[in-house]
Amino acid sequence: MKQPQPISVLSFPALEPYRRDLARCVRCGVCASVCPSFLAVHQESLSARGRIALIDAVLDNRLHASAIFADRLATCTTCLACEAACPSNVPVAAIIQAAKADAVRSAGRGLISRFAAAALASNSAMRSLAWLAPIVLRYGKSGVGDPGSKISDFGAVNEKEKDPGSRGRIAFYPGCAIKYFHQDIGRSSVAVLERAGYEVIVLDDAACCGRPFLSLGDQAAARAAAERNQQHFASLGVDMVVTSCASCGLTFKQEYPEQLAPSEAVSVPVRDIHEVLAGCIPELALGTLTQQVTWHEPCHLGRGQGLAKTARTVLGSIPGIRITEMENPDRCCGFGGIMRIGHHDLSNSIGDAKANDIIKTNTQIVVTGCPGCRMQLADSLKRAGSGAVVLHTVQVVEEAMKKNECQG
Repeated sequence: MKQPQPISVLSFPALEPYRRDLARCVRCGVCASVCPSFLAVHQESLSARGRIALIDAVLDNRLHASAIFADRLATCTTCLACEAACPSNVPVAAIIQAAKADAVRSAGRGLISRFAAAALASNSAMRSLAWLAPIVLRYGKSGVGDPGSKISDFGAVNEKEKDPGSRGRIAFYPGCAIKYFHQDIGRSSVAVLERAGYEVIVLDDAACCGRPFLSLGDQAAARAAAERNQQHFASLGVDMVVTSCASCGLTFKQEYPEQLAPSEAVSVPVRDIHEVLAGCIPELALGTLTQQVTWHEPCHLGRGQGLAKTARTVLGSIPGIRITEMENPDRCCGFGGIMRIGHHDLSNSIGDAKANDIIKTNTQIVVTGCPGCRMQLADSLKRAGSGAVVLHTVQVVEEAMKKNECQG
């Protein structure tokens, strides 16, 4: 049998720049108190502190970068709660991501990574395989829309000439979750943006933002996705790119500048739809909705993009909406993207805790700002026996628009 070879420090080029950051971690455990994986199972190696300790040991050759090590990294939901809580400002999520990249560099792509890279790189492959997603993620079929339909079939412009009378031209980037599973969020987004006075081009054929590759530690595939999308955005002649997916928005804003050289970056700004709506609520002529809702804050919207207040302002600006706060509204729902595929039971445990917090509010409508969260919350509530409906903010805004039309 071939014996494992000692691992050189030079085998970890992605982690090497984080040595000083790792040294700042004093293992105080504050991160463990907010880590959703640890709170679900109370296992130290599944806490942010535990993962940092393992990474430090591997980097110093006190531990081999084994399959178990890689598995512990994969239990991170990338919720960023650890970074927000850390008194020493250790970039925990960035360190874990670097460790994943070095693990892939040392051991190569795994089966899931190779399959994901092949599927996500091709729109036709994704449309053909979309029906497999509920099986892979272990969600019910109700979470999947019509993979054969396109959001642009329900409105939006596609011509190159700008309308001088419009507020501006927007490229709407749906992302994989909206494009293949939650087309209703995409259609609501287009309707609301058009009502606000924008021309909207729907990027039905845009490539994946690349976040799944980052979750898998596949930096080469993530960089390729960034290059494709940046070039695509630059060719559109639009004022901005807008997305209703918090994870896609975070990837564009935070990851692309790190992956691409300044000369490769483009000047097209990317905005989350809550940022756009915050500036045009009066123009939407919203009717009154007599609804009690509770708000789940997506990790990549609040902690990731700093838009917690913005999103709440948009939701609170809808006439008649009453927000009943759940306990820990910003705690991760447990989706974690690729994390759920390999750690289904852990994902469900985190989701069960979130569903329990929602049920305690006695509301029947849950509003969130991310399609991935919507999928996870709906599944968790269904398992808990709740009939609560989960909607994206933009869907509630569109409902208020229609309400005004009926009242008029």
